[in-house]
Amino acid sequence: MSKLIGFVLLTGAILLILFIGKTAPGGPIANRPSETTVPRANVKLNSGQSPVSAGGRGAAGTVISDSSQSEAQKAYIGSASFFGYPQEYSRITLYSRLKEGEVVDITGWKIKSNKNEIIIPQAVEIYNPDGSAQASDIILKPGNYVELYSLTSPVNRNLRLNKCVGYLEEIYNFQPIYLSRNCPAFSGLEIRQFSGQCQSYLLSLSACKTPDVNFYNNLPGTDEGNACRAFLQTIGYGNCFRGHRQDADFLSNNWIVWLETQTLNLDPRHDYLRLYDRKGNLVSEYNY
Repeated sequence: MSKLIGFVLLTGAILLILFIGKTAPGGPIANRPSETTVPRANVKLNSGQSPVSAGGRGAAGTVISDSSQSEAQKAYIGSASFFGYPQEYSRITLYSRLKEGEVVDITGWKIKSNKNEIIIPQAVEIYNPDGSAQASDIILKPGNYVELYSLTSPVNRNLRLNKCVGYLEEIYNFQPIYLSRNCPAFSGLEIRQFSGQCQSYLLSLSACKTPDVNFYNNLPGTDEGNACRAFLQTIGYGNCFRGHRQDADFLSNNWIVWLETQTLNLDPRHDYLRLYDRKGNLVSEYNY
């Protein structure tokens, strides 16, 4: 009898505990969320940026925003400068932010300053020696960047630079812009058959430097002199282009755009720039 009474009391106690746990605020403990769990905000950030509060901005020249609203933030304003010497002009640099295999066409994009705006034009990607290459849209790849100048192009074209373009400095006046002077050098094997005078002169030439006319004309009219003179005639953009056009590293990452008659004279002190894609979406901001 005593065992039966004990069993009844034990069963009653268990039922009472289960009833209290079920009716307590928050329900069963197993169904309560962990107090250490913090919901994560659904926020998209530009590559390389740290989280910021809503509406905030990261480093100068970039915008923290939902990348679905524009060209996936594939380009941004990296710098903007105003120069007062030797003449007044402005320069804006755009950088690509692309993954391997991605490209972005920025021709037709717009840059607005506080007072003016410009539309990014086309450019010549591969500048032929005869200057006949047609302009096309500027299509950036990973690592590419574009410098836009409020100046007039000395070759009447915007250009993607290449490893031979430094020779053009000898023909056209690009100043105040200085083109890369990293032209391929000829080796000693190429000139070893020439006279000592000829070899010494060729080895003294700096990169992208065309031969001096006086040296050329003063060479003797001998076989040695004529051989040297013939080789000197091959030094320049045309022959460099034909000899290295197929090199894997022929094209530079750098594009140069002269804004010509478009006006974007930046404020010498402070200005605020915005980059928009063709659809009018804000891609990047930069202020200084």
